[in-house]
Amino acid sequence: MAVHSMRGANNRTVKSMNRTAALQYIRKQGQASRADIAGHTRLSFTAVKNMIDELVSCRLIGEVGYDESSGGRKPLLYKLKEDRFYAIGLHLSVSRIHVAVLNLEGSVKARFETETDPDTLQSDAIVGQLIGCIEEAIRSSEVERSRILGIGMAIPGPLDPFEGIVLSPPNMQGLAGVPLKRRIADHFGIETFIEKDADLIALGEYWHGAAQGKQNVFYLDADIGIGSGMILGGKLHHGSPYGAGEVGHGTIHLDGPRCNCGNYGCLEAVASGIAIERRAGEEIRRGAETTFRERYLADENSVSIYTILQEAKSGDPLSNQLLLESARYVGIALGNVIHLLMPEIVIIGGTLAHGYQPYVEQTRDIAMNRIFAAFADKVRIHKAELGMLGGAIGAGTLVLEHFFGKDVSEWAESEPPLLLQE
Repeated sequence: MAVHSMRGANNRTVKSMNRTAALQYIRKQGQASRADIAGHTRLSFTAVKNMIDELVSCRLIGEVGYDESSGGRKPLLYKLKEDRFYAIGLHLSVSRIHVAVLNLEGSVKARFETETDPDTLQSDAIVGQLIGCIEEAIRSSEVERSRILGIGMAIPGPLDPFEGIVLSPPNMQGLAGVPLKRRIADHFGIETFIEKDADLIALGEYWHGAAQGKQNVFYLDADIGIGSGMILGGKLHHGSPYGAGEVGHGTIHLDGPRCNCGNYGCLEAVASGIAIERRAGEEIRRGAETTFRERYLADENSVSIYTILQEAKSGDPLSNQLLLESARYVGIALGNVIHLLMPEIVIIGGTLAHGYQPYVEQTRDIAMNRIFAAFADKVRIHKAELGMLGGAIGAGTLVLEHFFGKDVSEWAESEPPLLLQE
């Protein structure tokens, strides 16, 4: 009896793994026939037919039409029933909050965006604003809460994703030690996940943006701060203890200015939006002419990185100089990263990349001129395609990754229940 029971348990485990592999294949390909799945999983046609029937009974996939045929019957194609379930993705940055509601295919059904409240940003009161943003996104999506699989959050690091605690973000000290994951999960009663923002932007670009089809990806976020994330072998790479990818806090200028992290000469200290704001003030006090000189001298707080980006588009020489100086430092750092990791693609995103077209071009030129010529045609440097919604899309994708990695019997009802099917 014990042997029989064990054999039954093993059969269910193998069946579960195969079912998961089939569903993941359909998700990755967009649509697939039984023959496609059989070729991918190396299972018999009968086994694949049974799995397809089970996934159809869960209402996770459905028929979408027929594939072309070189002879004989045209094979049926199956794709995800994209509106069966949804995932919420949230991205918190220093200046803005983005929320996206994604369907099972990762398409955005609804989105919500607002500025962060400066009065709450430096305290755990920001949690209340995050909750309000998620509530608004759910309302606008008109999705039933019972169909929301989970909430993913892209948060500036460093953080502990297992405990869901933000550790000591240099530009958001009020969140240090806040059990953000638990606070959000307790409020909504929905499974919640948290990861470093740059990691999740990389994940979003991998599934839905510039890095589709690539297995080794490096993402750099040029924003108020400098962040980065990487995908190696098709998986997010976190390092140990979950601290890989902090290229913004690598030293790029030995005698450089103090960084908010406490070190000196970090890439973030010389190339971030905060660094550009500081450099603008230094140059103006030295007598530099600029379109916002009088405004700055009257009120230093009236000039931000967004002012500088706007003035650069209007041709202001100082603004252009400072942004290209930042891009030069980032390009040097990326040249080092390419030599270290040799990714297939480097993606640059964030406010600086999306707000100033020459930024990515300058960064690309500097980086490519500093790597071995033999590798120059092996690496692409590309601007992020998902724009400023990339973090929210990546956070929602994190939720989908979690559930698509589990057996469907754990999260999708069917008739009869899959666990009882042999």
